Amino acid sequence: MKILLSLFISAKRKKMCQCKRCAGVILFTLGTISSQEATMIGRIISSSDDQPIHGANIYIDELGLGVSSQINGNFRIDQLKNGKVSFTVSMIGFQDMSRTLRLNAGVNNIGILYMVTDTIKIKGITVDAHRNLQPKNFSSNIDLVGNEYHSNLKSSLAATLSEETGLSIRSVGQGATQPVLRGYSGDRFLLTENGITSGDLSNTCVDHTVSMDMAAYNKVRIIRGPEALLYGSNTIGGVIDVSRQIDPGARFKKASFQSLIGSESSNSSLFGNVTCYIPFSYDHQFKLSYLNREAKDEISSIGPIKNSALSNNEISANYSYFGKTYRTTFSYEQLEMDYGIPGSPEGHIDGIDIEMNKNTQKFNIHKDLSFMGFQTLDIDQRYIVYGHTESEKTSSYPAVILDQEVFSIQNILKGPKVNIGSLFQYRKFRAGGFYWTPDTEELNFALFGIFEKNLNDLFLQFSSRAEYLAVIPNVYHRMSNIDTSNVVQRNFPILSAAMSIFRNWNQWELSISTMFTGRTPGIEDLYSDGPHLVSLSYEIGQPELDLENTLGFETGLKYQNKKGVIRIGSYQNYSPNYHISTKTGICNEEFIIGENHPCAGADFIEWGSGSTGWLYKYQMEGLESFIYGFESDFEYQLSKRINIIGSVSITRGENLTQKTPLAYMPPDKFLFSTEINFEPLLLSATFKRVLEQNRLSEFEEKTEGYFVTNLNATYTIHSSIIMHKVIFQAENIFDQEYYNHLSRIKSVMPERGRSLNLQYRLSF
Repeated sequence: MKILLSLFISAKRKKMCQCKRCAGVILFTLGTISSQEATMIGRIISSSDDQPIHGANIYIDELGLGVSSQINGNFRIDQLKNGKVSFTVSMIGFQDMSRTLRLNAGVNNIGILYMVTDTIKIKGITVDAHRNLQPKNFSSNIDLVGNEYHSNLKSSLAATLSEETGLSIRSVGQGATQPVLRGYSGDRFLLTENGITSGDLSNTCVDHTVSMDMAAYNKVRIIRGPEALLYGSNTIGGVIDVSRQIDPGARFKKASFQSLIGSESSNSSLFGNVTCYIPFSYDHQFKLSYLNREAKDEISSIGPIKNSALSNNEISANYSYFGKTYRTTFSYEQLEMDYGIPGSPEGHIDGIDIEMNKNTQKFNIHKDLSFMGFQTLDIDQRYIVYGHTESEKTSSYPAVILDQEVFSIQNILKGPKVNIGSLFQYRKFRAGGFYWTPDTEELNFALFGIFEKNLNDLFLQFSSRAEYLAVIPNVYHRMSNIDTSNVVQRNFPILSAAMSIFRNWNQWELSISTMFTGRTPGIEDLYSDGPHLVSLSYEIGQPELDLENTLGFETGLKYQNKKGVIRIGSYQNYSPNYHISTKTGICNEEFIIGENHPCAGADFIEWGSGSTGWLYKYQMEGLESFIYGFESDFEYQLSKRINIIGSVSITRGENLTQKTPLAYMPPDKFLFSTEINFEPLLLSATFKRVLEQNRLSEFEEKTEGYFVTNLNATYTIHSSIIMHKVIFQAENIFDQEYYNHLSRIKSVMPERGRSLNLQYRLSF
């Protein structure tokens, strides 16, 4: 750290010059800029009725960048220079407003800005200010944006969120990682991009990784409570919503360039992302982006994890047109990801290679209107084509081929007290190779809405969602373990509802929420029949599965003052028909590589790769379950420069049918962090304690607890037109050997060892 500080101090004394080479640019531009980072926050209010204004454009003249006010009127602009800044506030129906302020380092609250009404008519339609409903955030909601997002950035979504309250990781090596929310994984929570399904197969199996490289994104939201039903029915665990842009309505008057270059020592990886905003006029804007990541086998504390390398390429193009009362956006994205699954004595010794590709077309219309009290309309259309192959390391052809097409169109009307919307989605799933799950089509229709109301000292929030799902299989071959006469069309009507009550007094807030929702069994849950190489399993579905209904309760208490905030909460979720895939048996005989397995031919063993491996049979079933837990987190400003942060995450799962613990529950997690702000340098140390997991289901093994220490340093510098940010991460600095209970290869290798990570961000 002393070396880094000395480099930065010496660099500041150098004179600025233009250089063609990247290394020269970094050294010289870092050296000449002495400004400190500032943040500007405020609120836009209508002077006529004191109502917040949503969608007002706050434009920073020097940067050529605009952000929009939120539905509650608030806005936030990060990474500004320390000093004088000029900005303009504009909104259809109001008079423009210009201000010049002097910003200090840190957060600058400029207070309330009142806009004067100046109603105009366009084609006979009066355009007024937005006062849309902003669903009240539940205390357990999480927002990662700006510096907090950059400082936690890892290659995968699960790793980026790993230190957040209530979140864990299930994995099969570094390439295949998925987040776990309060013990829920797979499709028991929703993963969306700007409110629409991600369109991959990450929710079906642990080896199907999330089709997102987080270096291409800028914001993550974790949503709970009634608002979650706006996204889908199977949201008992919550919603994870990611965004490429912090504000999709941002408008640029000048071309803007953003780049990210980084590396990680634990896998010798290099990655980078370049994004360009190109406005052809104030109304026409292009956005182009390219991302590449190359990572070798991950290194654990005891050696390399063989066949864990990954490669990722992504290209995206975006065009936006800003009309007087509407905005249209068309996007195309192409993703190619290759990653390896380490071998295991419990399956394929040499490992599995996965090739994945996804092509996404998006079209969005955002329209200001005046219709029955509604003030905006958003129409989102997407078409996603996803492909996925699994090949044994020693084979030249894929053993499993999976692909799907997803077409969806969603409409949402927003007003000051209510939001309502509809969704139509078509999905076509196909399987090939040695995977005998039938080709299947899905048709999904949904109506949803959310309503808020003040009742004296109480704030009420209510949402509901009505869905209909038709699952239509096409059986054209004989299945091995399922009677094809049972493989028929299934129809699932789903009615979900949620309600929250908020009570505020002085500096306290109490929230109580209840939700009843249903999860439809997936195609794989119903009709799977075949070896799934990566997950080391032979999967057998259950065509007669019914809805997985869940009744949930959540309570939260928050206290906040000028020094900090503390939150405590609990949740309880009961399901009479919890779908789970479990081993039908276990083999205790010794297996000698190169010889036939002694358990081959037993009813619980299936050959998956000839003489080099074998697979357990997993059977889908429904059982009675109860999942509950406790969460708490706090943040306290110890002094002007020092903040302390901590959190507790405790989850319990009960298999009430068999009176045993529920399988695949995360162990208890405790985090404590200290932040020291030496602007423009921010230092932090995080101490993570995970307890032993000894609450085990059948066929699970105990996992020892561990203690890991991470360090982080962020150095940010601004000029009038350029922003530089250098982030240094030191993970597991003591090279602790530890194992993740939710890892499918924990019997083979521990988690990654010491890793030194570096990021450099440039924006102008």
